[in-house]
Amino acid sequence: MTYLVRVFDRYGPLAIFVFALTPLPDDLLFIPLGIMRYKFYKAFIPALVGKLLMIFILVNSGTLVGNILVGLFGESGSIWGMIITTTLLVIVIIALYRIDWEKVLRKYVGDRGETKVETDR
Repeated sequence: MTYLVRVFDRYGPLAIFVFALTPLPDDLLFIPLGIMRYKFYKAFIPALVGKLLMIFILVNSGTLVGNILVGLFGESGSIWGMIITTTLLVIVIIALYRIDWEKVLRKYVGDRGETKVETDR
């Protein structure tokens, strides 16, 4: 625990900012920080800035994509935008359910992180 506190004292705000910039759930980071009794303001300010920047990026990306769709299909193209977005969403959801993520992880990560458990027989 002491080592983690030293690491977060050195890189903590940057790590918290980068983590908050991603759509990952913040509980994965804040629960261990709370257990370590990490200072509230040292965690809250970088997390707030990271989340605000993430929202800013998402809003501007959505506006950009909307403008591209209007440029491609005209003002009445909003139905096409909905159809394209819905189709892409369905494809992503099907892919998430059909892909065997354990095989993918084994292929790219390998057996490096696994430990063998022996049972008494």
